[in-house]
Amino acid sequence: MPRATVPRWRLDLEARAALPDEGGGYLSGWVKIGEVFAVVEAASGFESLLESRQAQRVTHRVTLRSSAPGASARPRADQRFRTGEAILDIRAVFDMDGRGRRLVCLCEEGSPS
Repeated sequence: MPRATVPRWRLDLEARAALPDEGGGYLSGWVKIGEVFAVVEAASGFESLLESRQAQRVTHRVTLRSSAPGASARPRADQRFRTGEAILDIRAVFDMDGRGRRLVCLCEEGSPS
């Protein structure tokens, strides 16, 4: 019996960095530090009123192959994933089964800023 395939997404892993501006100073921005293939699943979502405006919050569960702790390709909670215009801010990262084979990143949809 054929095994069902799970769609995998190619995601850019980005980290915050100081980028030079035109006046000789620096601005905070994001730079690509790696690329991962992962399964992305919607986890939850809700709407609320925020300052008289409707606001949405959507979370995702991103599962990927693990890398060694401290490796630059290992996602951290202060980083984000990008695919096209979609941004997923990483809120937490943990070992899925305690054996070091898969990581789960709990993410929230973010904005490009």
